[in-house]
This record gives sequence, structure tokens and C-alpha cells, in this order.
Amino acid sequence: MRQKPLEEDDPFELKGVILPAQDGTSLREMATCFVEEFARDGWSDEQLLAMFRNPFYRGPYLVWRAKGDAYVDAVIQEVRGRWGDSGSTEKPLSSG
Repeated sequence: MRQKPLEEDDPFELKGVILPAQDGTSLREMATCFVEEFARDGWSDEQLLAMFRNPFYRGPYLVWRAKGDAYVDAVIQEVRGRWGDSGSTEKPLSSG
């Protein structure tokens, strides 16, 4: 199947936008999103923190540079509390 060339107003063209925020809420939400995604994929706390410290991962690195290790660790622990220590998406079966 032949694909058509992209057009100026193509709705499937990838475009990034910056959404302004007046407080630290957006930074926390972004950090939480990164942790949830990778924790649910089985990453350990050490791996998650290493990702935030690595400039290759621009979003997580931005959070780490702005807030530091303690902040990132608090986000990791908050997410672990929500999803469980293993970061698994599976819920335990009820025993009843």
C-alpha cells in the first residue's frame, strides 16, 4: 500500500506543545507518569532513580535537576504505595 505525502494540516503529524503551569503540579504529574510507566514494567527503585539522573531521559532528568533525589524518591514511594511494591498492574485474587 502506498502512503500519501504529509500535508501541512495533516492531523497525524506529531507536534509537541508546552502547557504553562503556575505551580509545581505539572512537574509532579510528569514525574509520577514516568515512574508509573516504568515501575509497572518491573523497574526497581534504583533503576528508576538512575533514569532520572541520566540526561538521555530529558523529561525525568529535568525533574531530577529541579528537585533532586529526595523528591524523586518520594514520587517513587508514592507510586509504589498505589501500585504495590512490585509495580505490577495485576491485582491479587480475592480469597473468598
